[in-house]
Amino acid sequence: MPKRLVLASVLAALFAAAAPALRADVALKPVPVPDLSKLPPAEAEELRKTRLSFDKGKDVLIGEALSESYFLLGAAYARAGLNEAASVALADAAALSPNNGHWVYAQGVVAATQRQDAAATAFFERAFSLSPDYLPIRAALANRRMAAGDLDGARQLLESYVARHTQQAVPYAMLGDIALRQKRYADAVVQLERALKIAPDANRLYAQLAEAHAGAGDAKAAAAARAKAGQKVPALEDPIGSKVLPRRAPAAAAAAPVDPKNASMAEAMRLVGQGQYDAARKALDGALKSAPNDAMLLALYARIEAAAGNLSAAQTRATAAVSADAKNAVGHYSLGVVREMSNDDAGAERAYAEAVRLDPKYVGARLSLGNLYLRSGRADAAAAQFRALAQAYPANSDAWARLVAAQVAGGQCAAALKEINQALAKDANNPDLLQFFARLASTCPAASAQEKRMALDYAGKLYRGRESAAIGETYALALAANGKWDDAVKTQQGAMFIVLRAGDRQDLAMYREFLQQFQAHKLPDRPWPSNAPVFHPQRAAPDPKPAPAAAPATPKK
Repeated sequence: MPKRLVLASVLAALFAAAAPALRADVALKPVPVPDLSKLPPAEAEELRKTRLSFDKGKDVLIGEALSESYFLLGAAYARAGLNEAASVALADAAALSPNNGHWVYAQGVVAATQRQDAAATAFFERAFSLSPDYLPIRAALANRRMAAGDLDGARQLLESYVARHTQQAVPYAMLGDIALRQKRYADAVVQLERALKIAPDANRLYAQLAEAHAGAGDAKAAAAARAKAGQKVPALEDPIGSKVLPRRAPAAAAAAPVDPKNASMAEAMRLVGQGQYDAARKALDGALKSAPNDAMLLALYARIEAAAGNLSAAQTRATAAVSADAKNAVGHYSLGVVREMSNDDAGAERAYAEAVRLDPKYVGARLSLGNLYLRSGRADAAAAQFRALAQAYPANSDAWARLVAAQVAGGQCAAALKEINQALAKDANNPDLLQFFARLASTCPAASAQEKRMALDYAGKLYRGRESAAIGETYALALAANGKWDDAVKTQQGAMFIVLRAGDRQDLAMYREFLQQFQAHKLPDRPWPSNAPVFHPQRAAPDPKPAPAAAPATPKK
């Protein structure tokens, strides 16, 4: 959170003497004085007083006090719907505090209220890189990625947050929504129930919970959840964004309908998550009639056709998306997905690479390109993609895990250990990085005895602080690396019990691989089992079709 916001006039006298020597050399644009004649008299008078206070203080304030003064002025103008002046004031606030993501986030909120989608997304991306722990920034960026069809990118943003912060309902609710769209019904149930445990009055979540239970085949639980459904959503405190939201919609905008493109895309993605492909197509058809060459609509249509298994139609739509806007990274990414599903790896690689070139921070494109490289045996090229992703989003634990896996697959475990050490130097308490270090130091032949002892210390602290199968296995590895074989066996067996209790029987084989090695007093040479998905990323594929119903048996005569 930023320091308490202060009015410029309060600190003007305090900084008057020091200001000339301490003012940063920042080029600021003069904030225009907007026309207040169309505002209610009381509101116009309030804005005049705010501007007078700002003008008196701006020449003597320095540092955060000055940037906060610009923010307060911009927020006041934004609430009144005076967006031109607000944008200049907020840009100046951001320029004065280049390491503060809150003012950049405020710029994104103002851009979003004006439906400037590309600008809003860019602001949210930059704000997140500066202030990743401010949840409203992360939630806004996750929503943007969801709107662009990048559900995995949104999920990674939220999962890395809840790994360290467990008291907010909103990220769990969003994870539940994403899991529901991806038809991961069991996970959707878990995430939504976590959200409801934190915010039991957020009864609107029960409608989604009912849908998740139904998808998981539990009709009784679905009916019970549906009976509790209401309209209240979990609250998210946002002291920055709330200050710049308009007090009322401008007259012209108040009568305007909801943006049909955004509404159609949101509805289509919801329907795809439920496997309702025909309905999803219909949700986009109306928007395409109004904008037949819209690259985003065409790209999403391509993903729908691909998920439904209609790869020829998907190819047509994706190609049309790229033709409509060759600079749209989402179009190239969708084309890459379609080509990958069609076993055209060379074509998929070209499309993914172009999406990355156009948008170097596109999570889905980086992941898909890195996965393709890893599947084709180009571990170094894969590591380069995952490294770029980890550097762009240091809180993205999935990017770090994939980077480690690619380096280990390429015989570079020592380099992986060095990179994780460097990351820990910047974020010493990150539980994911600590786990990766412990796994690497326990299995890499280049690890020193001191690093193995550190692995045992780190993993032990993680193990004592949280019950988790993955952390249990990490601790078992560290115990084995330090010669504590019996303890390693018992700890691994405990991890397997957690897996079994959660009903994830398909994962037991991976845990059993390490158990057998511990029992034989043999140390694994990889941080994860050899058949772990992180070493073998799956090829993009259409949703599996249910088996056709069997024909009724012909009665015997």
